Order: sequence, then structure tokens, then C-alpha cells
Amino acid sequence: TWDGSKWIVPGSKHVEAMNLISISFSLFANSLVVQGRVAFAFAITPKAAASAAASSSPDLNPGANNRNDGLIDSDFAKRRIKSGRVFVHHNFLTKDQLAYLQNDMELMKEEGRFVVNGLSDVRKGLKGEVVETAGSMDGEEKKQSNQGFDVKVDRSVCPVPWWKDTLENSLGGECTDGETLPSIQLKLQQLRFELSRSLGRPTMLDSNLGHECYYSESAPGSSLARHMDERHEETKGPRGWLLPSRRSLSWLIYLSDTGEGDIAGEGWDARINGGLLRTFPQKHYRQHDETTNNSSYLENTVDCGSHNGNLQVGWLLGYEIEENEQQSITHPVFLDSWFDFTNPYTGMAEPHCILYIVREQPGQTDHNPMEIEYITGPWSTEAVPGNVLEFLHTRAELESSDQPVSPSLFLNSKYARQFSLLEDRQAWMKGSIPDGAEIEDFVPTRGTLVVFDSVTLPHEVTPVFRGKRAALAGWFHEETQPLGGNVVI
Repeated sequence: TWDGSKWIVPGSKHVEAMNLISISFSLFANSLVVQGRVAFAFAITPKAAASAAASSSPDLNPGANNRNDGLIDSDFAKRRIKSGRVFVHHNFLTKDQLAYLQNDMELMKEEGRFVVNGLSDVRKGLKGEVVETAGSMDGEEKKQSNQGFDVKVDRSVCPVPWWKDTLENSLGGECTDGETLPSIQLKLQQLRFELSRSLGRPTMLDSNLGHECYYSESAPGSSLARHMDERHEETKGPRGWLLPSRRSLSWLIYLSDTGEGDIAGEGWDARINGGLLRTFPQKHYRQHDETTNNSSYLENTVDCGSHNGNLQVGWLLGYEIEENEQQSITHPVFLDSWFDFTNPYTGMAEPHCILYIVREQPGQTDHNPMEIEYITGPWSTEAVPGNVLEFLHTRAELESSDQPVSPSLFLNSKYARQFSLLEDRQAWMKGSIPDGAEIEDFVPTRGTLVVFDSVTLPHEVTPVFRGKRAALAGWFHEETQPLGGNVVI
């Protein structure tokens, strides 16, 4: 925290993160001071709200692939992704380009590069990757983490060998529909460029970030459980703040084959073949009529996923109908890990965590900027037992009653009742859909591109019944929020 004369770095997880790297710099000609922190589970009511900007744009017909002189319909992609939903573009690659990728996949399989890889159990290592055993030296005594993956129920994946070369290609070339690998690489680069520009994610253009790309194949009987592709740094422990980049956008280009001579893949049927991409967007967040040019879908909300570098962790749910009120609106809930809190015992400024939404405040006139509205008091992670998401879920349940709870985290019981985690695994394990969500399914038709925000959208893959569900897939990265949060000058 900048206290006017020096930076103060808190203890515990943040100091541990700093100790993992060598720090040698000066900032504003002042030295870096490491200050111990007194642990408070809950603190005083937060400081006054800050301003936040919002943007709006007209809606388009999702059935059309109007490219607007670009590779994709960037305007429609922006609206879908910033509304926490999937953007779909059919026939993204030509038949010749799809055939090239299919042949490349077969070559990778012949060379034994595919490995069975489902969703990982973090207690057993990361996704079946090769990891070092205790006492290993210089890469020796490595073994594959035993996740218990099975080709009968899990997908097989293979890193794309030409991905590094793709990232090194210039973004300034013109896309063509040739059948060669360079034409495919250029399309992927142009896709990254157009999405970065339309979504306002400039660091996604940095080719040195950890952008990922892989082949995926799912045989009959396989599926993929509900999951998130990315989560808040605070949920990853101290090392979460050291990662140079995070997943920003998830994308897939389907290469599915029904196995019945349907090379075009157009015969993939949801009932016969299965393997649907099932997503769970929020029903009352940015509702809009997709058949009209209606810009009212913004509905007094800000973009989901990230706000001022703070990643989303949940929703403040709207209700179907509130008595004598208009339709209640769902708002994304963001976690700020660097909220300035003054320790009442030491008088020192210390970063705490806090949850907030952004919306217009009562009594304001039209066109006024939205403001941050805090829904919890600040808290110190050092006083939180276990995982921060489990902590938030427990506190929301405990404080949902009208009976006062002391000490309390949420500023009132209504906030607690309306709060719902993005990643509510307790509900998922019961087979429930996320609170306030609806189901949107997408057929993995060959040649179709799908893109969605990696932070916001819970998703899964339903069981494959027949055929081969395959895709070229990956994640475009953007920079991680810097240690200490974004500095606004």
C-alpha cells in the first residue's frame, strides 16, 4: 500500500509471495518496507465508493455471421462475452484447413503424444502432468501424477507443436483461406487481435504471455465435469500473485466427426452423438432481445469477469419479481484483495480483502457514472481458515438470516442472501445448476468457433454417445493484476 511516502507490503501470504522472487528496485525514490500485519477477520465499514465507467452498444442478430470487415463479428462477440455467455461463429475454418488439422491430430496420435487428461484432483497433482518427486534433482526421478484418468470417461489431449511459432507470427498479415498451416496460424493470431481490441484487453496482444493451445479428443462414454477455466488470484495462495499471466478467454474450434462418413461434421446430432458444451449463464444479468437492435441489455451493470483488475468471484442475484418493483437485476461481485484499511491499533495502512458490485446509486440522475458499492466489510486472509471461497460461502449462509450475527462479514443480511459464488462446488456436487443461472447448450459442429470469458462462465461437457468429439482449443492470456493491485494515477 502506498501511504504517501513509501510502499507497505503486508505479511503472511503477500510476504511469502515476495520472498519467492528477488526484489531489487526503488519506487518513487523510496524503499520497500515490509510491515507486519495484525489479523482481523472483520473490520469497519469501508470507505466511500469510487467511480466506475460503463459502456453500451446495440444488439445484433446472433444467427448472422456479419464480420464487419473483420474475421468475426467483433461487436456481437463483445456483447455475448461481456454478458457472460458464449460467442459462436460457424464455419470459422475452411474444409481444407479442418482437414489439415485432422491429419495433424492423427499424426500426433501415431507419435504417442496424446495423453488421457480429465479435470484434475488437486490433491494428486495437476492434470496428470509430469511432476518431480520428493528429492528429485535436475529433472531426475520424475513421474506422472496419478489422477486415475481413464480414456473411457476422460478426454485425451495433446499440446499443439506449432503453437509457439504461431505466437511469433506477425499480427499485421492478411488472413487467407488457404489449406496450409500458415493460413491457420494467421487466423488464430488475427482472432486474438480482434478479440483483444473489441473487448479492451490490450495485454492479450503480448505474445510472450502464456497463451495455450491443444488438441482435444473425446471418445464415446467420455465427458467433462462442471468447472471454471480460471479463478481469482486469492484462491491460488501466495503463488497466485506471482504468475505473470492468467487465462482471459477460452476458445475452441470443433473438429468433431460422427464416424459415419460425415467428413463435414454437419451431421452431429445432440440426441444421437451427445457431447454438448453446456454452459450456465445468469438469467437476470444483461437480459436482451437478440432479435432486435436493442441496447437496453446493459441494464445498469458493468462487464462481468474483471473490474479494475479485480476478478469476479460471484453474483449478487436478482429475483424473478420483487413486490411493487421492476425486475431485479443480477450484478457481478468482484474481490479486491488490496483494499486500503487502516489498522486501528498501529495506525498503519494495510491491504485487506473486500467484496463489491458496481451500479448506479439511488437518487442519481440518468447518465451519472456508476459507483462501487461494497457488500462486505474488509477482512484479513490471515484470519480466514481454509479456502477463501469456502469462507465466503459459509459466511453468506450464516448471515442470511434476519437475526443479527456478530461478528458479521456482509454489511446486511440481504447482501448475504443474494450472494452466490461463481464456483459453488457444494451445489454442483448435488447436481444443482448454479443459483440464478439458466442452461445454454452448444453442439460441437465441425468448423464452429466458440469463445467465452474464462473467469465467469461455469461449463461442462455432456457424455459423448457416438462419434468422435474433437477440437483445437486453448486460452488467450492477459497479464495478472500486479502485486499490490492496480495503481491509478
